[in-house]
Amino acid sequence: MNFDAKVKEAFNELNKKLEKEGVTLTVICVGGFVLSQYGLRTTKDIDGFFKSTAEIDKAIKTVGDKLGLNTEDELWLNNSVQNLNRSPAEDICDVLYDFSNLKVLMPPLEYIAGMKLKSARGQDIKDVADIIKLLKADDPLSFIENLQTLGFFEIDISLVLEAFGTAYGMSWLEKYYIDNEKAILEMV
Repeated sequence: MNFDAKVKEAFNELNKKLEKEGVTLTVICVGGFVLSQYGLRTTKDIDGFFKSTAEIDKAIKTVGDKLGLNTEDELWLNNSVQNLNRSPAEDICDVLYDFSNLKVLMPPLEYIAGMKLKSARGQDIKDVADIIKLLKADDPLSFIENLQTLGFFEIDISLVLEAFGTAYGMSWLEKYYIDNEKAILEMV
């Protein structure tokens, strides 16, 4: 059984541990896990925003050990993403799981695109291109405006154009640039 197939079981087990301890927890999942929920790619861990305590970390480790989800370097559920990003607002997120003591949320794909454009690591532009195709986004400038409504104000337009070029090809991007050169240059 792969990681994605074990996720609901893992969250259910985590809820049982939290319930036993009398602890409640909300996790906002981001990154590759959200992409896997849309069938865009798989992941080996879950990056999330949540308040870490010794008892929560122990419960996460115990569940991961029991289900074989932890790696030597990382727990199956971690909040290291909090060091580099700000958490999405809960009110823009969808509820993935709502157990008695554990709520698991997921922001919209546009938010994930914003995070990936901000970090711009190797896989990130390809992930954004996949998001663009899935959303059938066809206007980079509107895409940037949507990101700004989610709080991403310092997105590099060249990265957005690169992602659109990756999504739809360089001929598409060249035509878009010719048709929208003035607006693009105003945004730079």
